Amino acid sequence: MGKHGSFLATRSTAKAARESLEHESSTGSDATEVVIDFAGVDAMTISFADEFLGKFYAAVAAGDVAVSVVLLKGLNEETFETMQVCLDRRELMAATVDGGEIRLIGAPEHLDETYRQAFALRSFRAGELSERLGVTLQNVNNRLKRLVSSGTLKRERSIPANRGGKEFVYTIPGSWSERPV
Repeated sequence: MGKHGSFLATRSTAKAARESLEHESSTGSDATEVVIDFAGVDAMTISFADEFLGKFYAAVAAGDVAVSVVLLKGLNEETFETMQVCLDRRELMAATVDGGEIRLIGAPEHLDETYRQAFALRSFRAGELSERLGVTLQNVNNRLKRLVSSGTLKRERSIPANRGGKEFVYTIPGSWSERPV
């Protein structure tokens, strides 16, 4: 994002950046992992954040953009706060990394805790996370559904051993999990 300047402003600039990101994402595979780097950006307006990332995350949640997971990095205190306001207004959440620590922006406490436990496991099935959190499988599945739709977790279908039905494996992309939370 630094190529757009150290102060990101105006909806028209944000729209052009979002359309470029959506185009780049659509040319990838069905399971595109996107990392958006804010290194070199000192500040941005809330209107820029909303037009660029608010609308991008809304499109990811709706399934309109072929992206499986999105990570924000390089946010400073100022840009982090702007993202927090933007995502809170839209009731969205995002994963961000700071000094090797991955955390969620805009997530309710129970989803933040779920994500921290998911990060510790790196790759897991819903039953494993349910045991770790001490909550019902249905509760975990509801949480995982929200995390997947927000672009913070990757979900892939797996073939369950010795039984029918469908099962999923959830993962934190390997490149995101170099250091524990």
